[in-house]
Amino acid sequence: MMSSYKITPLHLGDITRPKANMIFGYDGKEILDFPLIAWYLEGERRILVDCGGSAPDSPAGTKAMPYKRSREQEIDRALDAIGVSTTDIELVILTHLHWDHAANMHFFPRAPVICQMIEFDSLENSENAKMGYDLDYIRRFKYELIDGDEELFSGVSVILAPGHTPGMQCVAVDTDFGKVVLSGDLITLRESLKYDPPRFNALLYSDDAYGQAQNSFDKIMAATDLILPGHDPGVFAPDMGLKK
Repeated sequence: MMSSYKITPLHLGDITRPKANMIFGYDGKEILDFPLIAWYLEGERRILVDCGGSAPDSPAGTKAMPYKRSREQEIDRALDAIGVSTTDIELVILTHLHWDHAANMHFFPRAPVICQMIEFDSLENSENAKMGYDLDYIRRFKYELIDGDEELFSGVSVILAPGHTPGMQCVAVDTDFGKVVLSGDLITLRESLKYDPPRFNALLYSDDAYGQAQNSFDKIMAATDLILPGHDPGVFAPDMGLKK
């Protein structure tokens, strides 16, 4: 019998960016706030997918300005607001290691932290590592490294989905809505899916990243058509925009 999980998005601050940063090839000029999001999964286990961003006054946070986060949006307070303690978290899954997804791991010292082996290894490439990583912070931690797609346990799987980073991974979760994919930064806004073909996040690390993202998108769409994007404010709606 397949396990079912409830997904709760946590709003962990906002970055102010051109919308064109979020949709590759978008030619509009809007500058908007985009949320930093972690996902709390509750079922047979209590799991956190991504951890939010570095503190705004840290070197990485200062470099990422404009960026704001209230005290209530810090991860311990955000979890507490839904009745969860940081010590309740049994596992942390990182979609990738960028500063706005892989901070705050020090709140979960007893929880294993999972990321893709290729993502971790890419930090040795000095050019890649300059693009959005808080290296001083993420190198403080040990990771359980996954090599490709893997079912972690009933109801939760990871899907290797390079494009935004070399080791980007999405997380597939069985829910009452059906199988939902947390897309990380492969797809940052739901609007990206309205284009034919879809337009992915502004791509960072290689000339062939867009082709990789297209292959990754095809792969996750073969698994589900229910996607929760990585920086879309619409996920905070009561149904997270998942009703078909």
